[in-house]
Amino acid sequence: MIKQILIALMLLCGAMAVNGQNTIKKARLYGEVGLGFGKTLFFGNTKSNLNKGLGGTFKPGSGNNLMMAFYVAPEKWKGFGIGSRIKGTFGMSVEGDFGDSYIFNYYNLSISSKYYLLKREFNKGLYVRAGVGFGQFTSKRDSEEDKVYKHQYGIGGTYTGSVGWSFPIKKVTLNIEAEFEYSNRGGTIDGLGDASFGSGQAGGNIYLAF
Repeated sequence: MIKQILIALMLLCGAMAVNGQNTIKKARLYGEVGLGFGKTLFFGNTKSNLNKGLGGTFKPGSGNNLMMAFYVAPEKWKGFGIGSRIKGTFGMSVEGDFGDSYIFNYYNLSISSKYYLLKREFNKGLYVRAGVGFGQFTSKRDSEEDKVYKHQYGIGGTYTGSVGWSFPIKKVTLNIEAEFEYSNRGGTIDGLGDASFGSGQAGGNIYLAF
C-alpha cells in the first residue's frame, strides 16, 4: 500500500513539473545533491534478528550518506515545497563479537516536504523537512578466516525528520541540516521465518540546492 501511495505522489509531482514551460516557471522547480554522515541506530529486537540471520552479533556502526532530491515550490505556497528524495547510506565495516566484520547498508526513496519557518521563502533561512519512503537494507557478515559470507535483507518503510538552515550563495544555496531517520523493514531468516528489523540514523547532511 505504501509503495502505491509513493508512486502516485511521485507521478503527481512529476506532472506538476512538466506541465508546460509556463507551469514550470510558476512552480519553481529546485534540485538538490549532497553528502552526510551519521550513526546507525537499532530498535526493538533488530540485533537479535540479525544475530539469527547472520550467525553473529555486532554493534551499530557509522555510515556516509549520499542524497539527491527535487522540490516543487510555487511562490504562493510561502516557503513550502514538496517533491521526491533518494538517500543511500553506506556503512563502515565494524568488528563483531568473534572477530569477523559486518557492513550495514541501506537506502530509501521518499516523498519529501520542506517548509521555511522564518522568511517563508524557499531556500532561505531556517527550515524543517519531513519524509516518508520505501527502501531496503543489506547487512553482510564477512569472516575470511572461517570462510563465512552471509547476507540479510529487509524491505519496508522509512520516516525522516530534519531541521536545517539554507545559505543562498549567488546561483546556488548551501544547506546544513541535522536529521533523524527511522525505518521498519521486514525480511526472512532461513529456517526461522519472517522477522522485523527496526533501524535508523542520527546525523547531519550538507548539500547544494539549485
